[in-house]
Amino acid sequence: MLKQAHGARGVICGVALLFGASALPGQELGKISGVVTDPDGAAVAHVAVRIKNTATGEQSSTSTSATGAYNFVRLRSGGYELTLPRVGFTFSAYTQKDIVIAAGQTVRLDIQLRFGGNLGTPGDDDSTIVRNRSAVLTGPTPRTPDGKPDLSGVWNGNNDLDPEDPVALPWAEAISKQRIATNFKDSPSVSCLPDPPYLSGPLFFKFVQTPKLLVTLIENPPYVMQVFLDGRDHPKDLNPTWMGHSIGKWEGDTLVVDTLGFNDKSWVESYPHTEMLHLVTRYRRTDLGRLEVEITIEDPGAFAKPWKIHNTWDLVPKEEIGEYICNENNKDITHLVGQ
Repeated sequence: MLKQAHGARGVICGVALLFGASALPGQELGKISGVVTDPDGAAVAHVAVRIKNTATGEQSSTSTSATGAYNFVRLRSGGYELTLPRVGFTFSAYTQKDIVIAAGQTVRLDIQLRFGGNLGTPGDDDSTIVRNRSAVLTGPTPRTPDGKPDLSGVWNGNNDLDPEDPVALPWAEAISKQRIATNFKDSPSVSCLPDPPYLSGPLFFKFVQTPKLLVTLIENPPYVMQVFLDGRDHPKDLNPTWMGHSIGKWEGDTLVVDTLGFNDKSWVESYPHTEMLHLVTRYRRTDLGRLEVEITIEDPGAFAKPWKIHNTWDLVPKEEIGEYICNENNKDITHLVGQ
């Protein structure tokens, strides 16, 4: 039995026996497999697929192969939910609920994704293009001379595989619904303004790390973020800004970054926020090619409780931050009348 969600199309084939009647008890486990394709029927390679047992909460993740195939084996009997996050700006998220697996059976679920925000425009999603052509690097975590993990490099961001649902206050929830209904037409990013006020999504981020400072270069929209690592505190008279003021400290191999001092002009996903916004970001480089990013968002003026975003970024050493020119927000030009 399947219940389809998020508008994508799923195809379930007849359930077939995976093991014979003489199989050992330990082998009487189920399986889900299928192929992920785009709206034109082409394979969607190297995208994350997650499955969750709805009774126990146990989760397992995999990635599609070069042919778009995915496979989950040795699944206990019960109900499951399968999820694919948004893929860059190219494909919308997909969720399939109420997948029932019996012992010794396999479920075939072929998935056809729908185009996302860029409507499938060729070449309009660098993050996805790079992910499809770049292998995930393996090896030990690089370290600086003082023994700290070195976060330096160009990182390919992605979308949260399992996003939390914020619990917004009524006024913020109403604004969120209105923004969704109008297709985000008033988003700050439309006017080339920084949005959101934290590092997330399918974009390139470049870290330059020194013992006392971590600098982040962001290509789209173009801005620089500084994290002070020299033990200083936040200034007492912070002037509210788009990206706030950040200080960091090491907790073992995890860099914990505390950021506050925001204006209230940016968006948090589809939600508004106040100048009480407070972010705590944890960076942990697990090996050569992966960086785990956890962002805790707290704003008692807009949300009933804190909530988190989880990302895993991939190192892309052959890529570089490029020049990005954006002047749609130049409001002075109409006043420059000349002579």
